[in-house]
Amino acid sequence: MFSPGDIAFLVIAAVLNISGFISNGFIVTVMITAWTKCRRLASNEQLFLSLGLSNVCVTIVFSMYCFSFTTLSNYNVNIFQTWFSFFSSVVIFRYWLTVLLCFFYCIKIVNSTHTFSLWCKLRISWLIPRLLMGSIIISLFVLIMALSFMYILSPPANATTVIQGMSHNESVNILILFFLTVGSGCPFLLVLLCSILVVASLCRHVCQMTGKESHLRSFQTKAHIQAARTVLSLLLLFLSFYVAQTLSMTLLKSQLFLPGVMMVYSPAQAVILVLNNPKLKQALAVMVQRTVLICEEKN
Repeated sequence: MFSPGDIAFLVIAAVLNISGFISNGFIVTVMITAWTKCRRLASNEQLFLSLGLSNVCVTIVFSMYCFSFTTLSNYNVNIFQTWFSFFSSVVIFRYWLTVLLCFFYCIKIVNSTHTFSLWCKLRISWLIPRLLMGSIIISLFVLIMALSFMYILSPPANATTVIQGMSHNESVNILILFFLTVGSGCPFLLVLLCSILVVASLCRHVCQMTGKESHLRSFQTKAHIQAARTVLSLLLLFLSFYVAQTLSMTLLKSQLFLPGVMMVYSPAQAVILVLNNPKLKQALAVMVQRTVLICEEKN
């Protein structure tokens, strides 16, 4: 029988997971519709589509965890290990997609005469699909490594014992260290670097514009502000989850700490993407307008 805490956890998990599935499903639908119409997607739209799909996958896998959490003592160990491995690889894939999106804004916005920056700016459309493939390869490598570590361990009686024994197992400690450094730490540092570069470029641009207003410069300023707002929002979201993940995986004292942040991450990232992309914002406005018209016709 469920306790009041379990019921509250399941209700909150259901609401947040459904909102994450709907919000990211909206992004995926808009991008696929644009893809079918134009036969191609811009570089940033490829990243939006990939982020939406990865968030949907995370939401589905995480929902399985949430609704099995209250019956963890009877949960099959093999299913738990497979879930943990797959979940880790998808989360890392999403991390690197966030890096690529921040990198895209950084290359497009930051004015630099450095050879590497100019090379990336000219070849950004060529780079993004290949970097996406690299992110997939990294996540698959993490999946294979996680499964190898998990199934090398002698399985305990139940999944609760798996969780309790993680901090005492050297192999799992190596896996956690790898996950926190290569899987999470490197992407976080790259997102931080891109954020610093974009904000510095915005400050330099504003200083140069003082007393020299024009339509073109006003448009450039808006683009700078939008890019800075996007990367800073993604940085804050990334930071919140990285801290929660690090505390949860190293201390392992609260099984609800990481899930609590994890449930908010997918819908929050979807909101950031929708509010900072004109195509998504316009599609949302049209959808809301049609919904209002349908409701008025029914009434």
